[in-house]
Amino acid sequence: MKAINYILIILFFSSGCSAQRYELIEAVHTTDLGGVRGSRSENFSISIKNISKVEPKYLLVGSVKIPLKKVSKNNILYLHGTYQLESPDHITVNENGTAENPERNHVFDLQRAYLVSENVKNQKLIKQKINFSNKNNEGNN
Repeated sequence: MKAINYILIILFFSSGCSAQRYELIEAVHTTDLGGVRGSRSENFSISIKNISKVEPKYLLVGSVKIPLKKVSKNNILYLHGTYQLESPDHITVNENGTAENPERNHVFDLQRAYLVSENVKNQKLIKQKINFSNKNNEGNN
C-alpha cells in the first residue's frame, strides 16, 4: 500500500512541474551586423505553446536580460527580443562626473540562454534552458 502512495505522490509532483515548462516549437537567433561601428544587434525569435499558469518575463543570455515582445495567436505564443551590443569603448558619465562603462560587467553567452517566466499563482520565477538555431542574414554576407 505504501508503494502505491509513493507512486501517486511522484506522479502528482511530476505532473505539476511539467505544467510550468513551455513546449518549445522554435527558437531562432540571428545577428544583424549593421553599417555603423557598434550597431550590431542580436535578434531572438521564440515560438512556444501558451500556458495560462506561466507568464514569460524576459530572456536571460549569460548575464544580459533581454525584454521580450509577446504576441499570442492560436494558443501559440510568439516572443521576440533584440539586444544591441554597444561599442566596447562606449562610456557614460554619471551624475557624479565619473566615467563608467555599463556594459563591461555584462556577459553575453548563447550557451547560457534561459527563458525566465513567472508562475502566475505564486509569483515564483522559473528558468527554462533554450537552445537556439542560428540563421545568418543573407543580405549582410
